[in-house]
Amino acid sequence: MSKEKDIRRRLVEVVLDLASVNGRIVFLPHERLDADALGASISLAEVFRAVGCETTVLVDSELPESLSYLPLLETVQVYEPSLKYSPYDLALAIDCHEENRVGERADWLTRSRLRGSVDHHVVSTDLGRLDLVVPSASSTCELAFEIIWDLELYLAKPLFNRDIAVLLLAGIVTDTGRYSYSNTTPVVFRQAAFLLERFDVDLASLNYDIFERTTVERLQFKGDVYSGITAFDDGRILVASVTRDMIDRRGVTDDDLGNFASEMRGADGTEVTLLFSESNEPHGVRVNIRSSGCFDAAQFAKRYGGGGHRRAAGATLNDIAMGEAMDSIVREAKIFLDACKGELRS
Repeated sequence: MSKEKDIRRRLVEVVLDLASVNGRIVFLPHERLDADALGASISLAEVFRAVGCETTVLVDSELPESLSYLPLLETVQVYEPSLKYSPYDLALAIDCHEENRVGERADWLTRSRLRGSVDHHVVSTDLGRLDLVVPSASSTCELAFEIIWDLELYLAKPLFNRDIAVLLLAGIVTDTGRYSYSNTTPVVFRQAAFLLERFDVDLASLNYDIFERTTVERLQFKGDVYSGITAFDDGRILVASVTRDMIDRRGVTDDDLGNFASEMRGADGTEVTLLFSESNEPHGVRVNIRSSGCFDAAQFAKRYGGGGHRRAAGATLNDIAMGEAMDSIVREAKIFLDACKGELRS
């Protein structure tokens, strides 16, 4: 049995043991959540509730408008500073595995009787027996599908439903870039075929909601950002920045930054894109990193306390001005890119 299957089996056994005593499970998707983190959290919560557990999805802030098309959002609880910790039998970090990625909700992860995670990001800390972290997976929703599938087989009863199908497909479609990124594998196509054959899901509408739905203000904001793109190293590195004033002027939100860094990567000759944005809470600068070729975005982000995937990563630099952050990171990105090119030539 592979290590991944062994951990999945262990998770399923724990969930079924807790279900027999109406055990409590809390799901903690990462801060600044996306469709993958939220889709996996709600899907697993619904299934674990269906088998007998008491479940809670606890998110760090109000859900962004861009995720309003997803089902079952009414089941999600939003963290507030006044919320006191209550004991859970199992806490699962979703789409992350580090305590700092769940922010103010870390108590729920560290103080619960058991803790684990379901994640597909590059491993950045020691893992426990219930940490299902598979960097080769396309998305956390892919892993959530496999857990639900295992439970269906074990219990010999249907657990998937249409809402769960929409949630899982949303996460997979988002993290594979509509099945166009290098993390797209036969596994995700098989999962999609299963869900689309079993349930009436409008995949075209789902893609529209995720990638195309917009407003005039958002289009204008995108123009503001793209008009300020600067090229470095003969166009190998593209850099753009977003200030709070730019966001406020167009009446948009941080959530509207969306796929800007990924779109920039499509420019001819570009190997690295860096999108910098001012952050208020905490005060500092966030950088979204996208790459192609030899540049490992996750390893580069790790230098600044961040992480992610080889082709898509991010980090937040606290208590630093935009100009200082840009100068430092662009300079280091040039060195990092030259170094990996040198390794390929040697």
